Amino acid sequence: MNERPTPRPEGASVLDAQNDRALAALRASESRYRRLFETARDGILLLNSDTGQIEDVNPYLVELLGYSYAEFLGKKLWEVGPFADRAESREMFAQLQAKGYVRYEDLPLKTKAEAEVPVEFVSNTYDCDGIKIVQCNIRNITERKQLEDQVRQLAFHDSLTNLPNRRLLGDRLGQTLAACKRSRCHALLMFLDLDDFKLVNDAHGHAVGDLLLIETAARLKGCVREMDTVARFGGDEFVVLIGDLDADQARAGAQAEGVAEKIRTALAMPYAVKIQQEGAAETTVEHQCTASIGVALFGRHEVGQDKILKRADAAMYQAKAAGRNLIRFFELTD
Repeated sequence: MNERPTPRPEGASVLDAQNDRALAALRASESRYRRLFETARDGILLLNSDTGQIEDVNPYLVELLGYSYAEFLGKKLWEVGPFADRAESREMFAQLQAKGYVRYEDLPLKTKAEAEVPVEFVSNTYDCDGIKIVQCNIRNITERKQLEDQVRQLAFHDSLTNLPNRRLLGDRLGQTLAACKRSRCHALLMFLDLDDFKLVNDAHGHAVGDLLLIETAARLKGCVREMDTVARFGGDEFVVLIGDLDADQARAGAQAEGVAEKIRTALAMPYAVKIQQEGAAETTVEHQCTASIGVALFGRHEVGQDKILKRADAAMYQAKAAGRNLIRFFELTD
């Protein structure tokens, strides 16, 4: 005997259809989220808000940091390589629990290969089936920082010689003045102008002149300490700033004279500049180029940056007027 099918309640087919559509929409939503999670070009780290345990990581983060899924999953945030042994990792997580949000504009993380990667770290919390999840978005900002460094380099350095420019020189001079007040030591600012540099450009062209300026910059840097500043002031003018000289004015003056003479001698040595012209063999241009040097010694007493520069500049013109390839000091009464 054939059994009759159980009759469905009125409206059941409509409900079933609605449930099917809702289930299909949920699956599609989950599929879209998973696809976004797996193809995102930012790292994504999912944490259990209560325990700090890592629930999931996306492929980009695995690729970026060089750790496998197994090395991430099930571990607590501060137990994984990039965050391990970092006191701030626990503090970071405490902030996440308290605020549900944390942001680091520039957080250095180390890859498994010990390379440092700067990242932007942003997190938010949300509820997932009764579990509070912290989603951490981790963006590699290496390229952005490189661009920022390039902009900073252009803003504070001379494009030809790569020496500090006037703006950076002003900052360094301000720091040196402050150091003189604290330590009661002296410092010097040296203004240099290459003698008859225009003749180089007129005889051999600006390309040779540029190479000679580059060589001059290298010689100046070779005459001073790494902590000292050699700047290109403009054209064929250079400035040397040296701090931490003796507290006694006479001894500081002797130190300054020694450095100035070392620089004068180095710049007076013949230059041999190699130049390659299109369609021609490489040629070497030899040139003798000296410098007139003005030195201003300063100490702990109040004096402005402009005044120091004017003193050194005035002393340099005295050296020019006296015959060039000379050193002149601005007389300072301290």
